[in-house]
Amino acid sequence: MALEIVSTKYGQVRGVIEEDVLLFKGVPYAAPPVGELRWKEPQDPAPWQGVRDCDTYGPRPVQPSQGGLGFEPWASDFYYMGCTAYSEDCLYLNIATDAQSPEEKRPVYMWFHGGGLSSGYSYEVEFNPAVLAKKGIVVVTVGQRLNVFGYLSLPQLSAEQGGISGNYGLMDEVKALNWVRENIAAFGGDPDNITIGGQSGGTAKTGALARCPQAQGKVKRVINQSSLNWTGTYPAMAEAEQEGVRFIESLGFRADASLEELRAADCEVFNITGGNPFDKNAVRKPGNMVFDGKWVPEQDAAVSFDKYAGGLDYLAGGNYGECVMSKEFALGGRPIKTAADFYAKAKEMLGEELYNKYDFENAYPVSDEEANVLSKHLAVEGLTGFGGNMKNLCFGEYRAKKFPGAKTYSYVFSHITPSVPDDRKNPLRDPDIMMAWHSSELWYTFASLRVGRSGASNVPPIRPWTEYDVELAEKMSSYWANFIKTGDPNGEGLPHWPASGENHGWMDLGDELVSHEGLEGKREQMLYEYAAEKMGLPKA
Repeated sequence: MALEIVSTKYGQVRGVIEEDVLLFKGVPYAAPPVGELRWKEPQDPAPWQGVRDCDTYGPRPVQPSQGGLGFEPWASDFYYMGCTAYSEDCLYLNIATDAQSPEEKRPVYMWFHGGGLSSGYSYEVEFNPAVLAKKGIVVVTVGQRLNVFGYLSLPQLSAEQGGISGNYGLMDEVKALNWVRENIAAFGGDPDNITIGGQSGGTAKTGALARCPQAQGKVKRVINQSSLNWTGTYPAMAEAEQEGVRFIESLGFRADASLEELRAADCEVFNITGGNPFDKNAVRKPGNMVFDGKWVPEQDAAVSFDKYAGGLDYLAGGNYGECVMSKEFALGGRPIKTAADFYAKAKEMLGEELYNKYDFENAYPVSDEEANVLSKHLAVEGLTGFGGNMKNLCFGEYRAKKFPGAKTYSYVFSHITPSVPDDRKNPLRDPDIMMAWHSSELWYTFASLRVGRSGASNVPPIRPWTEYDVELAEKMSSYWANFIKTGDPNGEGLPHWPASGENHGWMDLGDELVSHEGLEGKREQMLYEYAAEKMGLPKA
């Protein structure tokens, strides 16, 4: 390929061919954030002489060895080959391109992985960029600092850094975006046509980056999978600093420990699993962005959205099965075990007036055995504080009125990945319980699933993929590629996907591809009223 060696601002890089796509692995976009650079804004990488062979991925960001990566279904689906070593030296990105020359100006997709802001890494197998690259996209997957290394606030750090601290992971995102703007043309990419995308925790990253003043004018589109990341509030700096103090004290440091002492400590001192997420009094391991007035310009995310991201094109959606009815952030969530619990939770969510108005108990007769499944369906449709499809539809309606030039597309992914018989013995893999589990759509949006010569050589081996899975992956990755190119997922040979505006259009990506427009029946009308009245969404 003509682009095997590429010149960047910092030196030449040589890629490798994998699946007929040119891949540059472990390209440094910033200096290693170690020693004196721990908990500081990222700096430029050191230039190098000669050609740097980019044939090996960089380390994972520091994180507990297991963390979220050790749980099913992700352990057997995404991490079945084990995980690579981790290091604080993690500010690398990976570039996949099928361009033959720098003049091609292909659209660019910057991908930010999930795992909250605490775990995961940029080159997980489900992010395989080869198919999107073959469809004309230059794909960039980005590593950045996580958990305590990415989001620790402390009074002593704030004193050093102009009154603010934390958000180092977000600073890494901006640094990576600037690197891409400066260098991606040499890889055949268009620096003026960048889409940022992420899933789950990755939407916290893309959402904050889209709303960041330092990124204004540098991004055209956003893809948010499993969290719209439109609304919500960030903790104040003083609150984050005190959480940071509690954390370092729990490790044996004094509250006023010097930065020299903290930066000299081995990274493993900080690399512990966080406290019980259901215990409000537990010491939290830092893993959240904070309102600092600079990188996170407003405490209310919706306010900064209007200022900095209102005109961007958006594609967003979620999965049937990934959350339950709850006012809290409840991915997975505690199951509803009885019909009585189901009705009590529905009344709590809807409020008595809406609950009675729609005669909820008669409208949704349910047995104990059916209660949890219906809870998950209603949750992803909109009856959850997490958001759900109705929040996305209200987002489209809001933008059609306030930002009429911006495009919005919404979806629900409902296809259940094929399973092996043993999966039914494990409630964390049972398809009847997990349904379209959280992040399962990634096999399809990247078309990263692979059918080998034998089932054991599938990617992943545990999934007995069918012809329809391959077909669905082909269509969904085409929708994503089209959106990245133009802001519209529609294209030749694909069922029509209606825009989400005042018509409340959306797409069901499931065993069939079915488009929807308008509020369909009393169920959607009820959920619309809930979203409009109970969720505190902005009004156009």
